[in-house]
Amino acid sequence: MASRLTYRQGGDPNGPRVVFLHGLLGCGDDWQAVTAALSHCHWLCLDLPGHGASWTQQCQHFDDACDAILTTCEQVWERQPALLVGYSLGARLAMHCATYAPTRWSGVLLEGGHPGLADNEARQQRLAHDKQWATRFRHQPLDAVLDDWYRQPVFQSLDESARCAMVQRRLSNHGSAVADTLLATSLGHQADLRSALKHCFQHGLVIDYLCGEHDKKFHALAKHLHQTTGIGVTVIPEAGHNCHQSNPHGFVHALLASAAFQGVAPTNL
Repeated sequence: MASRLTYRQGGDPNGPRVVFLHGLLGCGDDWQAVTAALSHCHWLCLDLPGHGASWTQQCQHFDDACDAILTTCEQVWERQPALLVGYSLGARLAMHCATYAPTRWSGVLLEGGHPGLADNEARQQRLAHDKQWATRFRHQPLDAVLDDWYRQPVFQSLDESARCAMVQRRLSNHGSAVADTLLATSLGHQADLRSALKHCFQHGLVIDYLCGEHDKKFHALAKHLHQTTGIGVTVIPEAGHNCHQSNPHGFVHALLASAAFQGVAPTNL
């Protein structure tokens, strides 16, 4: 039986169901600025395996993580469909959940998530890259590893003050647990999900992709995803890779205006 993940919940217990999945090194608390604007919804913010209060729980591969997400949602809502929102690693897990159990979701919103590498050589290169980071997380002082982690090009929109604040915020992580999750969910192990996502989308599952205007890499990925699948793209202004942190107001408005949220937003918004 799949493990249940730690979660936070709030909002209206009778409102539309929404579940949030954070990125690597994050936790459910990362969504506070977003959930504060969703009091009309019943929301869950999960701590993914190896993170937050779920740090002792591990997954061996993507299906393990999806089973844990589904089991946790079922604990709260039984098998009633929910809107699934994921960021970065959480978005990649949301893609797997969408293709793994499409009838369990009323819609899927993907923020800055990679749909998968197209060839084996690229996957092997990414796996080698992630193994290097995993070794550092496992054996080196966390503050030094985090300082280098947030200097990667994908986080270039962070200024020095924001980068330092992010490092301090992530020091509660356990390096070995992060390393285990990083390896289990490496992009090098992930299948190219474009065809599966296209199938789900064309058969009625509403999927939207959100990305920040300053996130050039994922803006390009989003454009290609739209071209290959038809999945819509919304660009969040004044935001980098982590839209819901850098512009929570813009993220919430995009969320509520998206096709996946239609019927979920209150009529006065």
